[in-house]
Amino acid sequence: MGEEIKSAYELALERLGGEKSSLSAGQKQALAEVDTKTGARVAEQSILYDQRIQDARATGDHAAVQELEGAKTAEINRLREEAEEEKNRIRGEKV
Repeated sequence: MGEEIKSAYELALERLGGEKSSLSAGQKQALAEVDTKTGARVAEQSILYDQRIQDARATGDHAAVQELEGAKTAEINRLREEAEEEKNRIRGEKV
């Protein structure tokens, strides 16, 4: 009963036989910068797409609204995937 509760990350590492690696201060800072930059880019794209979606709604162009909403989702997903790739690259650097 004295066993500590493990996070999903720790359980996955156990199952896969991996080890927790510690990150350097520089890596932690770089990861935080990626998160900050990505958050700003996502917000920027959301604002731009929301304005275009609002304009399309005002004209009653439902097809354009759907197309823009899909494009917005795809762009935000692309930005987040790029960020994850960058973060994985940073995590993979030698400490």
